[in-house]
Amino acid sequence: MNNFMDALQEKLIPISDKISKNKLLMGISGGFSAMLPVVMVGAIFSLLANLNIGPYQTLITNIGLKPFLGIPVDYTTNMISLYAVFLIGKASAETMGLDSRNSVSAGLISLMTFLLLTPLGSSVADAAGTAIDVPGVVKTYYFGSAGLFTAMLLGIIIPRLYNIFIKHNLTIKMPDSVPPAISKSFTAMLPAIFIAAIGIVVRVLCGMTSYGTLTDLLYGLLRAPLGAMAASPLTFIILLLFCNILWFFGIHGGMVATSFMSVLYTAFGTENLAAFAAGEPLPNIIIGSAWGTIGNIGGSGCAIGLCLAMFIAAKSERYKALSKISLPAGLCGISEPMVFGVPMVLNPIMLIPMLVVPIITFLLGYVAMRIGLVPYLCGVGPSLGTPMILYGFLAYGGWQGAILQAVLIAVSTICWLPFFKIIDNQAVAEEKAAAEE
Repeated sequence: MNNFMDALQEKLIPISDKISKNKLLMGISGGFSAMLPVVMVGAIFSLLANLNIGPYQTLITNIGLKPFLGIPVDYTTNMISLYAVFLIGKASAETMGLDSRNSVSAGLISLMTFLLLTPLGSSVADAAGTAIDVPGVVKTYYFGSAGLFTAMLLGIIIPRLYNIFIKHNLTIKMPDSVPPAISKSFTAMLPAIFIAAIGIVVRVLCGMTSYGTLTDLLYGLLRAPLGAMAASPLTFIILLLFCNILWFFGIHGGMVATSFMSVLYTAFGTENLAAFAAGEPLPNIIIGSAWGTIGNIGGSGCAIGLCLAMFIAAKSERYKALSKISLPAGLCGISEPMVFGVPMVLNPIMLIPMLVVPIITFLLGYVAMRIGLVPYLCGVGPSLGTPMILYGFLAYGGWQGAILQAVLIAVSTICWLPFFKIIDNQAVAEEKAAAEE
């Protein structure tokens, strides 16, 4: 067993280091992390406007509050790509070592390029049904989840083009007498002009295709394979396994898994949230919030189950004391007291439940959604520290999610219980031997 663990550790740690230090993934995940306040504003107001409670809906409709609750959604969730392209561009520039001023410039030029690639013009029907062209209209459709993949792509490419100019001093240099603040503003001018020209060329070339725009081109070519990958429960299970194997060796697996989660599931989460806000059927069964709602409930390895098993069944003084410390944190999804206090790290007895329990709860939650026992996740991503059960209520946008998460927590507790009893009995024997000595 020790030889197997040593070999596994030897293979996994280098892979984990490479992934966690990959600049492309760091830029994307860093940008999405910075976008959290905007996402949460959209999620909270979307939830307030569409909370699935009949008397509440009647109240906000009768007093005229519901339309106002939808306003923040229009400028956050429905324009998520604008925030994403700037913040991913800025975060990508920071991973390349650019200073704060140049990082902001890289993000701003990424946003500019995104807008240059967004088509203008639309058509509306008059009373007679005749189409009327409106040439100056910006299609905000591309600012929402539809343009998110384009935003990610530009957010990692544009800063690299910008960095070429900075690295080789291909910038407009002002005399020393010019104030530094003004001089630095001119630094970004030449790369901005060059990148804008490239953006125009790309727009023209995409316009010559049947897709018409870069976003539609990417969406048409990549949506199907990415959608199939993200929709597959196998992909989610692999991420859970990889995350918890890393945690077993004391490596923060969540940081590694989050990088892939951002790429695969962010667009699908925003699609669900937009559909939820519009009162339409939710399109995606698996989104990012499934991670803490039905997968790693209460932390790595579905640690809330271990926390409750310890609180219920501990006989050793060691684990009785630990349960009092870990229970408040565990109920809010903070698992470190158990991960390092039990410990779960490098504990062979803990390895099997760490890997298996999250898969069991995820598959149960997935089946419950698939057969219609509960609705799909609405796209709200509750923040770390949200108490369990409330977490499920928010993630599903209704009481069904709270009940489902309560059931899954009970299942995880039952699964963890026999494994906890093994280490608890060992601790009791050790305490007895120590007392006799």
